[in-house]
Amino acid sequence: MSLLPLAQFRRKVPLAILAVLSVYCFFMQTVLSRAASPAAQKSSPSPAAAVPFEVGERFTYNVSWKVFDAGIATMTLAEKTLFQNEEIYRINATVYSTGIVSTLFKVVDVFESFFHTRELCSRRIVKQIQEGRRNRDTVVTFDPKVRHARMEDRDRNRPDLPAKRTESPIPACVQDVISALYVIRTKNLRVGDLIQFPINDGGRTYDVTVEIQAQEEVRTPAGNFQAFRLEPKVFDGLFKSRGRLFVWVTADAARMPVQLKAKINIGTITAALTQVDRPTVFRPATKP
Repeated sequence: MSLLPLAQFRRKVPLAILAVLSVYCFFMQTVLSRAASPAAQKSSPSPAAAVPFEVGERFTYNVSWKVFDAGIATMTLAEKTLFQNEEIYRINATVYSTGIVSTLFKVVDVFESFFHTRELCSRRIVKQIQEGRRNRDTVVTFDPKVRHARMEDRDRNRPDLPAKRTESPIPACVQDVISALYVIRTKNLRVGDLIQFPINDGGRTYDVTVEIQAQEEVRTPAGNFQAFRLEPKVFDGLFKSRGRLFVWVTADAARMPVQLKAKINIGTITAALTQVDRPTVFRPATKP
């Protein structure tokens, strides 16, 4: 592997691995951190009478790059709890590199997302990031009353330095990169429809559109599923200049995220569902 491809590998593969955690994680890491866009002023989503997820749900994915295993990712709805006197869901998501990826660029990341159980708006996201030499703790708290996001970022490699603190405006309801996927799962998906909502990752708020492109069969180690293929878009088209991200969610009431593909200039990163643990009430039928 020459120096240039290796440099591209180290810069891009860990970002693509993170995409399995939500529809937008790859998008946020590779585009939103570099782009500028006006803050979205979307209204809060209507509270759902019932949602297709509950405490105890856990997904496990194998992430591969070309012929290589690249990582393992999990996403768990850990509990309902209280945060600032509101009932919230707490999502725990982890990703770690394996095989050749871990040899070239070790990734051990942990995410926690806290979002409101009725309004489905994010209240906080916590990120513990270890990617190669990068080692950071980041907490972003969303305050809908004053409509501000407050970010605190610490470099664990430099404990002598003070934390970096910033604030940015948000609309009344905003998503983080984890809660966004759960909002998608509450929608009545139809091919050809577009879903729009604002996302904030600690900087500006961005207006994001997800296109429901097709319904098709997806084969994964966990089984074969009829699924909707989704692609996130950004209004100014910056995402397409850096690659494309596709996510498949099952075409049943569960709306399970079963596969992800990030197509970038070093190849395709695929995250495929290997195991699902769910309450039986929402367990979908799969084809043999």
